[in-house]
Amino acid sequence: MKYFFLFILWALSSVLFAQTELKVVRADSKVTWTGTKVIGYHQGIVKIKEGKVKVKDEKLIGGYFVIDMTTITCTDIPDTDPIPKKKLESHLKDADFFDVAKYPTAKFEIIDVRNHPDDPTRLLALGNLTIKGITKRWKIEVEPITQTEKIFMAQARMQFDRQLFGVAYTGIKDELVHDLIKLNITIKAE
Repeated sequence: MKYFFLFILWALSSVLFAQTELKVVRADSKVTWTGTKVIGYHQGIVKIKEGKVKVKDEKLIGGYFVIDMTTITCTDIPDTDPIPKKKLESHLKDADFFDVAKYPTAKFEIIDVRNHPDDPTRLLALGNLTIKGITKRWKIEVEPITQTEKIFMAQARMQFDRQLFGVAYTGIKDELVHDLIKLNITIKAE
């Protein structure tokens, strides 16, 4: 009888504390970046290499995603202008920006998820952001689209000060690059 009750307690705790881990679908997930400067801006895409999302009771509770910095592209310069496009993309990959030869990935690992203080439809994912081997505590604003035990879809926004992560290119006098980089993140996990 004692083992029967222990089994029941174990079964109930498994149900009560169960969480689901979903794998990020790379083809349906991406990061869109925007960097500004005194005389304009540039935008582009970076692919997500891998990631997992943890869901419990159909709500985000954790996870991580790894960004493949070697895939950084610029989308505001058309392909019909291949020389400026290639020049900027190469420049972003060089040591004075993201140094992708040495640091091919960036990562965000969720430590805690809270309700957004200003909007109950959004969440704040608090965690560790690693860029160029430097890790800082950071937050991402998450707008869940679908949260179930089988699929998670969301849009997220964040911005970071590139100087804090050693992305220290200053540019020339009339084309100073601003420090804040904005990211819009699309995540789908199954």
